[in-house]
Amino acid sequence: MTERRILRIEISTPQAAMEAFARTWERLERGEAISPVESIGFESLSELLSTLTPARWNLIQTSKRRGPTFIGDLAESVEHDGITGRTDIGTLIDLGILEIDEDQRAFVPWDEIDLRVPLAA
Repeated sequence: MTERRILRIEISTPQAAMEAFARTWERLERGEAISPVESIGFESLSELLSTLTPARWNLIQTSKRRGPTFIGDLAESVEHDGITGRTDIGTLIDLGILEIDEDQRAFVPWDEIDLRVPLAA
């Protein structure tokens, strides 16, 4: 059985990200086993929401449901115009939320997206 792939999307300052990296590095140097964490960090909720818009979430969900799909077909399936849809898909690819297979089709490689928004600073 293959392990489920989970992408963590969180709000975290660059300072906090560097501190987490340093802690992980120290654990590795001590020989501790580390489970890989695949994540994307945003500095604020407003940055997250302006990047992962409702239209882009719709693209993610549609892509997951449909499986590997050519970019133009994916954009059309969610009623995006050609330019906006391709731009949104490109952004999701750049973030690593969508990937491209060997046939140049976009797909969601994740089984789950874990969205973390801290309530305290």
